[in-house]
Amino acid sequence: MIKQIGVYSISFILISLIGYYTHIFLFPNITIESPIPLSKVYAFFTGFALAVCVQLLVLSKIEKFKDQLGFLYLVSIVLKMILFFVVFYKQIFTGGAFTNTEGINLLIPIILTLFIEIFFIRKILKNIGALKNAE
Repeated sequence: MIKQIGVYSISFILISLIGYYTHIFLFPNITIESPIPLSKVYAFFTGFALAVCVQLLVLSKIEKFKDQLGFLYLVSIVLKMILFFVVFYKQIFTGGAFTNTEGINLLIPIILTLFIEIFFIRKILKNIGALKNAE
């Protein structure tokens, strides 16, 4: 299990760093336009997604939670959005309306980390047999 956590950590950090620097390279004026620093957005979503994956991995080893991991994951998605709004409340609600560019700049890290998160959650669920007909 420690090996899996290490793989998850390295994967999330590496893909997020690549995504962040690619994002900065493709859109060099982001730091001027965005009310929320892009590095903080990437750090938040990477950290939260990694924490969710590790927690579900640990819970998958406990027989009591094996059948409920999918529901716990769905709850974590809602909690992620709520916590994001709580952490970045000042920048989101006092900065005025977001432009389309700012909205897209927020969606890119969300989507990137969500894909990685889903990839690892699927592996966890498949290992415990919850996805019997996935293939």
